[in-house]
Amino acid sequence: MESIRLDTNIREHNGLRILDVIGEIDVYTAPQFKESVNNVIASGQRHLIINMERVTYMDSSGFGTLLSATKRLRPDGGTVNLVKCNSPITRMLRITKLDTIFGTYSSEEDALAEIKEKAGG
Repeated sequence: MESIRLDTNIREHNGLRILDVIGEIDVYTAPQFKESVNNVIASGQRHLIINMERVTYMDSSGFGTLLSATKRLRPDGGTVNLVKCNSPITRMLRITKLDTIFGTYSSEEDALAEIKEKAGG
């Protein structure tokens, strides 16, 4: 029996939905990741917050999902915000300059404070 390679959960925190992601985001699990991202966006939320603390690996298909989400959110002033990325993912964001496109935060509180500030209080 194959173990679950990716699990996602959407929860509410301070009136915003946060997507918790656990496992590996790769070509096989990217459709599930994309569906979860799209569910948060479809709910009308302009600022996507993804808790990456328990993501062990992410390949280009995961980064592609995040870029697609950015393209959908930016016209309405929305953002994609990643919380607690591991070292390899943080390094890849830096190398590809994607850290200039996505918000990256060490805690959910930091991400929420930045979003609140951008929204004007």
